Amino acid sequence: MSEIISLKGISKSTQIALLEKLGYKSDGIFVLDKCGNKIIDKYTNTPIKLDNMAILPGGIVIDEDSLLKYMEDHIDDILSIV
Repeated sequence: MSEIISLKGISKSTQIALLEKLGYKSDGIFVLDKCGNKIIDKYTNTPIKLDNMAILPGGIVIDEDSLLKYMEDHIDDILSIV
């Protein structure tokens, strides 16, 4: 079963280390892809900031403000793991 864990209380260096394990990078402010480009959230169309990111099962990184919209779009996937 998957679990949602808040990243708010985790240090910035630990958040960056976690991103690196998932194949991402960070400049300390934004989440970056392997080439150093800012990851753009598909729902807000803005770069994902380290202090407002959510990491979902499968290593998907989105802006926390997009969580509800993401869940609406992927309700069947979510229900299959509950």
